[in-house]
Amino acid sequence: MNKQTRKKSIRIAGADAVPLEPSDPVQLSCGTAGCSSNCCTNGPHIILNPYEIALICRAAGMSYEDLLDIVETDRVNGFPLVMLPRDPACSFWTDTGCRIYEARPLACRLFPLGRVFENGHSFIVLPDRNRCAGLAPASALKLADYLREQDTEIQIRMADAWIEFVTDMERLHLPDKPVTSVAFHMLVYSPDTPPTSSASHSSATPEERYLLRLATARQKLPHFLKAR
Repeated sequence: MNKQTRKKSIRIAGADAVPLEPSDPVQLSCGTAGCSSNCCTNGPHIILNPYEIALICRAAGMSYEDLLDIVETDRVNGFPLVMLPRDPACSFWTDTGCRIYEARPLACRLFPLGRVFENGHSFIVLPDRNRCAGLAPASALKLADYLREQDTEIQIRMADAWIEFVTDMERLHLPDKPVTSVAFHMLVYSPDTPPTSSASHSSATPEERYLLRLATARQKLPHFLKAR
């Protein structure tokens, strides 16, 4: 986020939120006193990207088919959405906390902060609706330091790769039909499908496998689906 693109406020879900700069101070710390776990319960669905799905499946010891039993799916312009419900509670939430904490999605790592896009730029914001009784007083940190504490760097890079991929796919005008959704589930979303058929990548990192999957899908999807 550079100062030239910074705006006074961004409209989010009917409310204004001020974009934060990396050098801005934040006073955020998750505490147990008064915690209602509203980051894990009674919130809107969390839309997952394929990288987050792969991490969750590995941490939970489940296949992609098993994960589909506890998430909700939808289709928008041919693109499938895989969403983690939080009503009444996330399936991975327990009385002692998140059982996939190390693999938690970016939205969970950022909470109560949020990340929004406007005019091709991303912004970190603190929406009023995300205020939480479990936020304990904390010494002021710079936003960049807080994001580092929450281990968001790789997640943000992988999220940006997904946004770039989806943007590229939208330019192909793939058909808005169930077959498009099926193709995405098979070639992109499922971590159980090898990213390529010509070589073994079992030793690759989750990030390498994910980026390879996107690169492979860029090649195969236009051939698998007839563009309009």
